[in-house]
Amino acid sequence: MTNDKQKQDKSLPSSSKIDMFRLETMKTYLVGLMDESNCDKLMRLSPAVIKPIFNGATRLNPSSIFINTGSDEDMAYIRLQALKKGEEVALSTKNHTCHFDGPDDQGRDTANTRYLAYDETPISSLQHKLEHRAGLLEVRTIMNDLMKDKEMIVSFISRGPVGSPVSDPTLQVTDSYYVTHSEFLLYRMMSPEAFSNDVEQKGYIFINYHSAGALTPTKVSANLHNRRIYMDVEGWRSYSMNNQYAGNSIAPKKINHRFANMNNLRNYFGSRLDEHMFVTGFDLDGEVVYFAGAYPSGCGKTGTAMTGSILIGDDLAKIFIDVTSGEVRAVNPEKGMFGIIEGVNRIDDPETMEVLTSEKHEVILSNLLIGNGQPYWEGMGEKFPQKGYNFKGEWHRKYGEPVSHKNARFTISLDSLANHYQGKEKVKGVKLSGLLFGGRDYATMPTIVMAHDWTNTVVHGAIIRSATTATEIGADGTEKRSPFANEAFFPGPLGDYIKHYLAFGRNPAIAAKNLPSGFQVNYWLHKSARQALFPGDTDGLIGEKRDTKVWMNIMALMHQGRVETIWTPIGRIPKYKDLQKMFSRVIGKEYKRETYSQQFSLYIDNLVRRIDMSILEFSKEKGMPEEFFYTLDTWRRDLLALKSTIGPVVTPAQMIEYVAANLPE
Repeated sequence: MTNDKQKQDKSLPSSSKIDMFRLETMKTYLVGLMDESNCDKLMRLSPAVIKPIFNGATRLNPSSIFINTGSDEDMAYIRLQALKKGEEVALSTKNHTCHFDGPDDQGRDTANTRYLAYDETPISSLQHKLEHRAGLLEVRTIMNDLMKDKEMIVSFISRGPVGSPVSDPTLQVTDSYYVTHSEFLLYRMMSPEAFSNDVEQKGYIFINYHSAGALTPTKVSANLHNRRIYMDVEGWRSYSMNNQYAGNSIAPKKINHRFANMNNLRNYFGSRLDEHMFVTGFDLDGEVVYFAGAYPSGCGKTGTAMTGSILIGDDLAKIFIDVTSGEVRAVNPEKGMFGIIEGVNRIDDPETMEVLTSEKHEVILSNLLIGNGQPYWEGMGEKFPQKGYNFKGEWHRKYGEPVSHKNARFTISLDSLANHYQGKEKVKGVKLSGLLFGGRDYATMPTIVMAHDWTNTVVHGAIIRSATTATEIGADGTEKRSPFANEAFFPGPLGDYIKHYLAFGRNPAIAAKNLPSGFQVNYWLHKSARQALFPGDTDGLIGEKRDTKVWMNIMALMHQGRVETIWTPIGRIPKYKDLQKMFSRVIGKEYKRETYSQQFSLYIDNLVRRIDMSILEFSKEKGMPEEFFYTLDTWRRDLLALKSTIGPVVTPAQMIEYVAANLPE
């Protein structure tokens, strides 16, 4: 009996033999869909990378497979196919093309975005969760045969500088040449060997499947009713089907940003942050001070980043602790810019306009007007043609239709910008001196508030509220909560996220002198909300776009302690004398004391209302730290004490007098 059992066991293949057999089966299947050149690329991949390619191919059923390494030869093919298939159209400026998504495919589809997770896996209350197995069944059913008669393109991407310990190895599978072309401008491509090695060293891989699905005669996705953006947070896989808008289809951007956030919560608690932030530096007397800033999409994030003398990135930041120096540092997971083009003009955005009008730089535009081979968009400051075509089809000036969609975009490489860091790429990142949080807040927060300490920094970031913008389908301009401007991209519970943020700033690996200052910023104060002091003019914003450079410079000086500040219950604000000098020196503008009072007075009823709203909202979140509410309660108490002494509106001058009388140092 024992002998028979032993003989039977010896006749069975070992697990390694089964794995080898499966690998060879996968290779055989894939080789049948490739030419000799692509087969050679495939054979240089590790089994961990071949398997998801095989899984995608068997489900999507493409007629052929192209392995994209990002080489000159591979990208020449991608660009050619994008034009031949009609996914892009050539413009009269060399190296410039335009892509159209279609009238109903112009923003992130939050309604059809789901996180696929096990029942026991907690997901943020601000997100849509779908049970893991049910979600996979639905999306795989939609995926079936979507690439029939199409070519499947496979790319290997590093989300961050190649060689950085915080970069994410990312696999993209798509049938869109436009998506592949865009990703080449936005991300660092890797060879099959380097990518396989990175996956082995990191121990994980982000896997993304995308298909534009069936296309209409005008080359836009035909089945938007089956548009799905599903993210499997258990296996770091995404499924984006029947869409083309880059915010839904270019997975290494916001989709994989979500995975990176969840990965931090699980494996790097309190030591890494993946944030929806620009990173830009300001040269102050020979010293570059770097800020990272979180504003919801469409709230001036790219424009603010461009005011820096040294630009690192405009959208995402991977923030980590350098244990050797005790510094908080940041790298940009991207190497390109996918920016909103509305309002970009020669006066306010000269560096960007130089790129968008020069044949020296490769540019992909989307969802704007083309007339006589030239692109046009709202707010560009130039005369529009009488006719052309845009994202809705034929366009005639007399019809009064918008020239471009409010979420029309440009995609460029950051290297083409004059203020981008042009030296050898720093794998170790740049040292951060400040974290900025802000949104479209028309009535409540002063223009600049510097947090009292790290806990206050976290609270300021958490209570952002902002008017919705055209970056989301169905946005109507109403105000919504936007914690850290990252709420759409953080899958985990908000309580865990806030604990993670608090733990990061308290990590003993950070030297005390290197902890970044925190600021809440608000460029969007409206005149109608500041009538208590200066009634009359109610039309428009108090400030203007070019003021941003002044705000960034004064915050750098505040962080360094080089200017005096005024204590308030919610943080410190700058003094008029310093801003007056800086407005004159930096942008040659007269800054009136009246404007200063409008922008920096405390409208206490509005602030208390914001605090109460935040307490109510966050009290519904599980696992919230008590110190979060203690901080808000302290703000509320001190603000009401101010109101009882001075009144519902407190000017900076009154604040100085109050502090001198009540809080002697």
